Amino acid sequence: MNGEDKNFGKKLVKVFNFELEFDEQKLLNFLKKANMPLDLVPEQALLELGCGKLVNGEFVINNSGLLFFAKNPQRMLPWVFIRCSRLKGTNFIDKQKIAGNLWGMVDEAMAFVKRNTRVAAKFDGFKRIDIEEYPYTAIREAIVNAVCHRNYHIENNVFVNIFDDRIEVISPGPIPNNLTVEQIRGKSIPRNRIILELFERLGPDYVERTGTGFNRMDELMKEHGLNKPEYKANQAFVEVTFQGPGEKILELVKPSNETDLRELGLNERQIRALNYLQENKIITSSKYCKLFDAANRTARKDLNKLLKKSLIERKGKGRSTKYFLK
Repeated sequence: MNGEDKNFGKKLVKVFNFELEFDEQKLLNFLKKANMPLDLVPEQALLELGCGKLVNGEFVINNSGLLFFAKNPQRMLPWVFIRCSRLKGTNFIDKQKIAGNLWGMVDEAMAFVKRNTRVAAKFDGFKRIDIEEYPYTAIREAIVNAVCHRNYHIENNVFVNIFDDRIEVISPGPIPNNLTVEQIRGKSIPRNRIILELFERLGPDYVERTGTGFNRMDELMKEHGLNKPEYKANQAFVEVTFQGPGEKILELVKPSNETDLRELGLNERQIRALNYLQENKIITSSKYCKLFDAANRTARKDLNKLLKKSLIERKGKGRSTKYFLK
């Protein structure tokens, strides 16, 4: 790691107009989340966070402070974005260019990931079990790592690419000191130490324990019933690829949430119908009547409630109407 690379976060931004460009609300939000005193003078808080220095008695912010607490960090560093894409082959289904402060960018990137990946549901007796396509904690770990350890001298973005069968997280620059993934496992060799320390202050939602990132992602994927991530690193980028479950999402071993269907106000017929759909995929109104000895009106009422609860979906019209799990 060369000196210029290592000192990026400490470099003072002498053209920064603190009065006009500093965002005090971002600092207050950070202090709250980091459980730090809220009555600190902004310059004092930033000094304690390592986000600047006093020069001739005046506070001057550094690049780390700029990336966390400026109103518009991209005015000074216009290549610092996270580009998120949902692709079907080479076609874009959804995309977003995320700007702002670093931890807000991570949160927005995770929101993009969640809206572009699946949560399946299966039914077991009186329970609905929700199963996420990926362990989101592992994806967040990769995105935080990309933001913390990227080379900020390279005028390129962090990329989060979501395909039908995988998620890729790509950050500019090599692993520090030209090490390999295996050489850096279990070690903490941060390229941007102040940026990493700021994320650490935000708690385990962002950084649980330094030096454990690769192993933690491996463990989270394994616990979820998926293969370990694939890692690629060269002089241009570091890429982490998470292979998804494809059509086997219901076979994943770690459910994300369980709901008692009785708490949703469902009757026994409706719960049995959901379990029937789990096994048989399709149900019709006439089949519902036969299975549960119900009148047509009762069947329609029951099925409409399941539709309103977004537990099933309807296809077709009239006598060809069929119902499926959503």
